[in-house]
Amino acid sequence: MHRIARAAALLLPLLLASCVQPSAPKGAYRNLNAPISSIVLFDPARLKGEWREVASFRPRGPCTICRATFTPVAGGVRLESGAGAALLQASGPGRMEPEGLTGRMNAPWWVLWHDADYRTLVLGTPSGQFGVILDRGAIGPDRLRAAKEILDWAGYDVAALKRADF
Repeated sequence: MHRIARAAALLLPLLLASCVQPSAPKGAYRNLNAPISSIVLFDPARLKGEWREVASFRPRGPCTICRATFTPVAGGVRLESGAGAALLQASGPGRMEPEGLTGRMNAPWWVLWHDADYRTLVLGTPSGQFGVILDRGAIGPDRLRAAKEILDWAGYDVAALKRADF
């Protein structure tokens, strides 16, 4: 009986630790307990061209990416933007690993949503430190609403979303 009590005493802290919810990193805009998924049928080649930021999660400044040009390359997409240049290498369905970025944007990028015609794109990180809505032109109210709903579903604090001002 003494052995069972000792085993229980050793296992109790492990069991309690497994119940602890993950805490969001500093500067995160996402509830890490919320579900998040990437778009399985994402085609990186369809990103080709110019995009502009509609809104993003950012601590300061007028925009995060601002204007972006995506160019398909072997194994991913080349990004040139106000945030810098990077190679976004495909790492899974609807997932990309940036090479060449620093700070909160240097984390796995997930394509959370795009409309059927690739006019609007929602990117985010599972850590919640980066999230952005991009569009090829003037975003329509229906696509903006859909983008916000996707971010909300993925646990992002949509009230913290800031419109781009550039």
